[in-house]
Amino acid sequence: MTEERVRVIGGGFAGSEAAIALSNLGVPVLLIERRPDEKLFHFNNSGNFAYPVCSNSFKSVQMQNGHGLLKAELSVMRSSLLKHARKSRVKAGKALAVDRDEFSLLVTRDISNRKNIVVERRVADEDDLKGRAIIATGPFTSENILECIKNLAGQKHYSFIDSVSPILLAESVNMEKCFTASRYNEGNDYINCPMTKDEFNVFYDELLKAERSGYDETDKEEFFSGCMPFEEVARYGRRALVFGIMKPVGFDKKYYAVVQLRRENREGTMLNMVGFQTRLKWGEQERIVRMIPGLEKAEILRYGVMHKNPYVDSPSVLNENLEFKNRKNLYLAGQLTGSEGYMEATLTGIYVALSVFSKIKKREMTLPPETTMSGSLLRYLLKSEKKINPMNANFGLLKDYSKKNKLFYAKRALKDIWEWYNERTL
Repeated sequence: MTEERVRVIGGGFAGSEAAIALSNLGVPVLLIERRPDEKLFHFNNSGNFAYPVCSNSFKSVQMQNGHGLLKAELSVMRSSLLKHARKSRVKAGKALAVDRDEFSLLVTRDISNRKNIVVERRVADEDDLKGRAIIATGPFTSENILECIKNLAGQKHYSFIDSVSPILLAESVNMEKCFTASRYNEGNDYINCPMTKDEFNVFYDELLKAERSGYDETDKEEFFSGCMPFEEVARYGRRALVFGIMKPVGFDKKYYAVVQLRRENREGTMLNMVGFQTRLKWGEQERIVRMIPGLEKAEILRYGVMHKNPYVDSPSVLNENLEFKNRKNLYLAGQLTGSEGYMEATLTGIYVALSVFSKIKKREMTLPPETTMSGSLLRYLLKSEKKINPMNANFGLLKDYSKKNKLFYAKRALKDIWEWYNERTL
């Protein structure tokens, strides 16, 4: 008798990683993906899997950083998406940034070449939730699946507002006013647009007056701190941006403020405005961006936009296997669990695949050790005693953590995650 396919609904980071991980474990998969969808054209006009929407950066690769340690643990767990990210890497200093199109194409080819993964391009329905199924649909969940999640979660579902940065045409940047460098003399991977105090003050005053896009007035606006629109950050005070995304530190010369641009593709023909997530109206984006020295004639290839990210209160809705407490064999992964970040979503994809595999094999599934970044993040998502807020990897999640020797904790985490992972895959 042929084993029934596990349905994975959603081909984003969590869904793609879950499908590939299950495939590697010998479990047949039906991957259901709605893209390409004209409603999502501004975020991803291709049908490729795991397309990075908000940013092309997956953050630090240093193990002494929470994001870097998570990547190191994902490498131990043989993350396919992390492997493809490294193959499509673009220069971004200590951060792992990718060529979005190349990365997404590599993931798509990986999935397409697997005989035990069947792909169906359509909107999932309630019948797809029968049997073993993983919902990994992320912020662009279809209305019918979102309604199912809300019914299963009861009153314990929430959302926050996320935003993305503009992408510029590189040749439209005036390099006579900019310079290339990474902070603290660690390369020259970024284009930097310096500002004097007078230039910044004029920029700031105009930014506060710029028109913003908004949702319905009845909708409470809650922004995730890591992706807060830069115009909202500016409302905290005139110096908020200078101490944040426009900080002038780490360069040979002294500047009052600096705007950084990062490569969007290998060729360097497109540039991302680092940290400039925005909800400004499109005409206002162009006006404000062109007030930055060197960007007076900047051509915006993709405007910044905002969108809602739904999630559930996982500790009260899901068990430790990422399975709904009130719906056997139905799992949730990705940003819908309250994880925030591409590699965090990837972690939930691997973990949910191992949970499904363990249940098929009638083995016990346990969370990764609390000494690991993976285990600490999953414990926050699944065992918190209070309502969770969206969370990404950070050393503050580790138990008995001391700032004095991060490398010690990182090495211990890699040893422990290796033992845990191999016990569940052998």
